[in-house]
Amino acid sequence: MRTFALENIEYIKGIQVFSKLIIDGQAPFDAFVNNLEDVYKPELASIIYYMESVSQLKPLPKTKFRELKGNKDKVKEYEFKSKHLRIYAIQQKNGKIVIMGGYKNTQTKDINTFRALKMQYLNSLK
Repeated sequence: MRTFALENIEYIKGIQVFSKLIIDGQAPFDAFVNNLEDVYKPELASIIYYMESVSQLKPLPKTKFRELKGNKDKVKEYEFKSKHLRIYAIQQKNGKIVIMGGYKNTQTKDINTFRALKMQYLNSLK
């Protein structure tokens, strides 16, 4: 059985707390960031800025941050977006939990993976 933990993302500062999901000692978000090609790093910096804006309760357009539809449970799902990158998160009591990152061209597959990881995490809390 997988082990889940949360770790605060220290560089995102604001009213809302942003945490990243750790699965068996590894964060899917960190793996995504570490394997990101240099050409996408400016887009990642933009998404981190969007995350910080949300953390500070600033509104963003749906082209940058939106609630995902098609969710079958009560835990809200979110997507931070740039031209090529997507970061997937869920609601937590005082902020967001970042689950993973992905690319626009693999979005459907990534959302399925994101939802599977989310359900495994939520089931581990029961």
